[in-house]
Amino acid sequence: MISVLAALAPARAAACSCMAITALQAYEGHTVVFEGRVLEVRSAADPSGANVVRFEVVQHWKGVETEAIEVETGTSSAACGIAFEPGTSWLVYANDDAGVLRTGLCGRTQRIEDAAEDLATLGAGVVPVEVGDADEVEGPATREPPARGGCGSCASASRGASGPTWLALAAALFAARRRLQRRAPRTTN
Repeated sequence: MISVLAALAPARAAACSCMAITALQAYEGHTVVFEGRVLEVRSAADPSGANVVRFEVVQHWKGVETEAIEVETGTSSAACGIAFEPGTSWLVYANDDAGVLRTGLCGRTQRIEDAAEDLATLGAGVVPVEVGDADEVEGPATREPPARGGCGSCASASRGASGPTWLALAAALFAARRRLQRRAPRTTN
């Protein structure tokens, strides 16, 4: 009778159980660390599968080289999944699992407004800039010699003689002031 009742009892749901880790431990223990805004969440067809979340990368600290990235997470909190919503921003810690990035509740992934401690630990991130074939990329700047008859720094005043004129005027005023100071009678208190 007991074995029949045990067989009919519902199976226990496996709950996500995590050990607390610091922001530094999370950084060191994950392949990818970035701040991103959720663009899209594609739900898994199979409840035991994973949701795929597409992020726009705002800044990154580790392992990201693109402006957009996809990360998988469990479909429920019992499977350590995170309920990402489009338009929300997150600090994401993820690991590479056979070419697929995965994140979950145990890795300190959290909404950006709750991530002040982690952001203080991580410091300034890098803003990604993706350069494609269609983008025009400037080559190294060529160095032009200074204009004839002047210094390279005077080239910015090439609209007229205003640069050298002002310089000469300032020098003359300074010299005149010095002469006046030397001639003025000195008084003692």
